[in-house]
Amino acid sequence: MVDKPTNNVIQFAAARTKVQSKRSDKRIHDRLESEDRLFAQVVLSADDPDLVGTTLSCNAINLSSGGIQFRTTAPVPSGALLDLWVDVANRPGKFFLAGEVRWSRPSGYTTEAGETEWYIGVQLKSGAATDILDWRDYHASAFAR
Repeated sequence: MVDKPTNNVIQFAAARTKVQSKRSDKRIHDRLESEDRLFAQVVLSADDPDLVGTTLSCNAINLSSGGIQFRTTAPVPSGALLDLWVDVANRPGKFFLAGEVRWSRPSGYTTEAGETEWYIGVQLKSGAATDILDWRDYHASAFAR
């Protein structure tokens, strides 16, 4: 007679806690930490039409196949549409992307010039004239390593 393992109990409580903590940040895609440069141009902003045409110099905080979080010195209202040029350091050329601002909040930091820094979260949009497919391939290969 073969002894069966006695510890074949699945701990659902521990598994449930891991799943819930992952869900609490509402992120769908894995993030790559980044300090890459990017430029964002406001294409449409119903809440602040004066921003349309403004180009912001930014620093990425994290990147994913579906979104970007960056830091800049100007608030951009939720719902604003942006064109983005992202210069990833370990890849030649820039990605041209389009997205919608999902949230904007002060970072709690100021620049040396005394300007308030803002964190902006952008959800990327698919578009025929963008590099979204190359962007997704880039992220897929980054997580495959």
